[in-house]
Formats: sequence, C-alpha cells, structure tokens
Amino acid sequence: MRTIPGRGWWCGLVELLPLVAAMAGCFVLMGAGSGGIRAGQEGEGEEVVVEGVETIEVLNWNTYHLFDHKAKLEEATEWLAEEGPDVLALQEMLHIDEEGLGKLARKWGHGHAVMHKEHGYPVALTSREEIEVVARVVKGFHHGYLHARTMGIEVFVVHFWPSKAHEAVEVAELAAAAVEEGRDVLVVGDFNAFMRRDEEYLRGRGLGTQVDGEEVFDWRITDAFAERGFVDLVAVHSPKAAYSFGAPALIPRWAKDMDQVRARRQRIDFVLASPGLAKRVTAAGIDTDDEREGLYSDHYPVRCTLRMSGD
Repeated sequence: MRTIPGRGWWCGLVELLPLVAAMAGCFVLMGAGSGGIRAGQEGEGEEVVVEGVETIEVLNWNTYHLFDHKAKLEEATEWLAEEGPDVLALQEMLHIDEEGLGKLARKWGHGHAVMHKEHGYPVALTSREEIEVVARVVKGFHHGYLHARTMGIEVFVVHFWPSKAHEAVEVAELAAAAVEEGRDVLVVGDFNAFMRRDEEYLRGRGLGTQVDGEEVFDWRITDAFAERGFVDLVAVHSPKAAYSFGAPALIPRWAKDMDQVRARRQRIDFVLASPGLAKRVTAAGIDTDDEREGLYSDHYPVRCTLRMSGD
C-alpha cells in the first residue's frame, strides 16, 4: 500500500505498534486452462489461447487489511472461488494466522497455504499444489517477504516500504540468482513504487514529490528489477492499464468521494517475470471492477496467464 495523504504514515504507525506490512496484493495463478484475463481497464490485451497447451493464471492482490478488517472477507472469498485460481499471493493478511489461512484457502480450492509471519502485515501464498518455502524474511525489512516454490515457479511475494530501496535490491539479487540457476521466477506484490514507463501519467496527476519546486520520482525500487531483466507483464500485455490502487473501498475512511479516489489512482502492484518465463505469458492485466473487487480492497487484483511449458 502506498503512503498517501490520509492513508500512509498511519500504516507505518500501526506496524510500529506492533508493526506494519501489507497485502496489496494478492497473487493468483488461476486454474489450468482457465479463461484468462476477465475485467480490466481499457486497452488490456485479450488472452491468446494455444490449443493443447495447459495454462495457469497469476493474480496479485493487496487485501487492504484482509478485506477491510474482514468486513468484506465473505464477498472477496466468493469472488476468488468464482475465479478458480491455482495459486494466490496476498499482502496485508491481518487478523489471521497460517492455520486460519489454510482453512480460508480451502474455500477457493487451495489445499496449501503459507505466510511469511503471523504479526504486523504479513504476505502469503496459497496454491492448489504443494508449496515449498525457501525463506520467510523479516529481519532488515519493514514488512518482509516470502520466497517459495509452487507449480514449477519460484515465487517472491513482496510488500516493499517506499523509502527503503535496499529491500528491492536484496530481493532482485536473489531473484536474478534463481534465474541464473535456470529457474522460472515471478516477483509479485505491492511494490509501493512507480515504474518509469508510467511517468507521463504520474506527472500529469501530480503524483511525484516536490523537491525545490520540481516534481521528482524515485524509481530505485522498480529499477532494481528492470536492470536485472525482469519484465513488467501488465506493461507488455495491457499498456493502457494505468492503476492498481485507488478503489471505492477508500470511501469513506480515506476519501470523501470518487473524485478523490480517482485523483489517487496509481500503478504500484506488479507481476514481474524472468525473461524466459515472460515469453510464455499470453495475457496480463488489472481487474478494475468497482462493483465488486473495488469494494473489497483499495487495491485491484493484477493477473497474468502463462503456458506451463515453453513448447
């Protein structure tokens, strides 16, 4: 979740007493052979269906304190069950422990669920198939991250702090090392940072920081991955998708009306793929249905569809 007027340092204070983290994201690898990208913003690409090739779908979602402190949990769970994901990554998983997440995940068809911690603002991963946990990292990070393997993919579920670029550099180096070992890698989550390609959109909305009368942007977090060859899948497949944060769920606590919500819209949640894996992606986009997902969290789900093999 990005630090914004009315909702940002509050999160920092919450986690410092006892600690803040986030789910901005919820990450999902959707059902094998499923229908690909559903709802989204104008200009998002359609899935390319290859006959006889099995696919899985990836979705990343920050849950906004487990769907507004569980107030929207039932509706969000129903939505996930309808979507039928294979793997789901989550941020801001408050009010639940790993055992509870396991029970919840079964409602959307997942028999495996892990969290990187059970306090503050955890990130999590659920899957239809077994999950191998490589690392649950908290020390040295504001929120921490989860490094796991499932369905043949190395997955880093992250929730970075905006001013701590060293967090992204550490994860990017580990992810790049996994690629060097021949693994398919996805880095997913709430990056709390902008992409350089979105600068025109951001500058037009005044979303930068004023320094000596000039609007500036800190690209270090996302540059850490771009410099190591990771691909922003939404940028490739849905280049007009402009925001992943800024949903009606902000009303009334963090925004007065939809005009204020729209003014805050920005793309800070990403699904990044290693170069080889990116070539097997057939679609990627952001679900921005304000009648459903936009009511459950202040972030929207980000998803992609990929082929199981490189054939």
